[in-house]
Amino acid sequence: MRYKKHITLIYRKQFPLTYSIEFIFDQLISSPNPSCKINKFILPRFSNSFFNRIINILAMLRLRHQIVHVTGDVHYTILGACFNYRILTIHDLAFMHQNKGIKRSILKWFWITLPVKFAHQVTVISEATKTDLLSYVAVDPKKINVIPDFISATYQPVPDRKFNADLPRILQIGTAFNKNIDRLAEAIAGIPCTLIIVGELSELQKTILEKFKIDFINKLNLTEQALYQEYANADLLTFVSTIEGFGMPILEANACGLPVITSNCSAMPEIAGDAALLVNPFDATAIRNGISEIIKNETLRNKLIEKGFENVKRFSKEKVVEQYKRLYEEAEN
Repeated sequence: MRYKKHITLIYRKQFPLTYSIEFIFDQLISSPNPSCKINKFILPRFSNSFFNRIINILAMLRLRHQIVHVTGDVHYTILGACFNYRILTIHDLAFMHQNKGIKRSILKWFWITLPVKFAHQVTVISEATKTDLLSYVAVDPKKINVIPDFISATYQPVPDRKFNADLPRILQIGTAFNKNIDRLAEAIAGIPCTLIIVGELSELQKTILEKFKIDFINKLNLTEQALYQEYANADLLTFVSTIEGFGMPILEANACGLPVITSNCSAMPEIAGDAALLVNPFDATAIRNGISEIIKNETLRNKLIEKGFENVKRFSKEKVVEQYKRLYEEAEN
């Protein structure tokens, strides 16, 4: 078949069990598209040193396909795509909120300013990320396209789910700085529950959890199927992050029929809609009150669950893949 356009998707060299970005874009490759041939190029080095990053940029120079799409994380590599139409996807800018001083300035320059200026088109996964991005770089907003992520078919309603109001299992996905583990621990102190935390805890986080006498179980390196099982076994999801580019656990919980409490800021209201209870993530008392309300109020739980099943329909694979295909078809036109 003679294709009108050839597209190369640029993938980071993966650390183990970091598959969220790759999952999304693998679906583009496997989806039929009569006008575009889509290939992927995996960068030769982990993005964990100055030398490795230079090697990754140089590796881009040999790409000759019409369109090069850097799929996320390794934004700086687009600087090596000198001979192509360039698309860049930015998933979040949490790193700008985490770092300070010279490191933050370097990250801003090489992960935001130069890549965004050099790209012909930029995609972000939420309106919140677009707003955040525009606060860091002066660029025409029309250059930035919002194309959300979609949810894996692994996450399905759990049959015969029963809510344990006496001793609920509270599921928390992620332990990074923005996941707000310290306030969550303070919020659930004294509430009879078991907190299931997915992700590696720091020693400081463990100390905080122990200080508040939290009964917690820490789960590491879960496969997607094992993660689904945690949703199936849980009674509610807490996702009270201070900042997110998207918030996939909200949708995963929605799809599994799990009530959700999440933040009233950043991307969370946009992704959750009316399918979660929104609270102020900077206020431990507000988080506590929200969790208590879900535990006590069966009517609220059932409403959130039903709204959740409707919410996930907004983020279907078919809709998202179609948006990317349209972006590729319009490239260079």
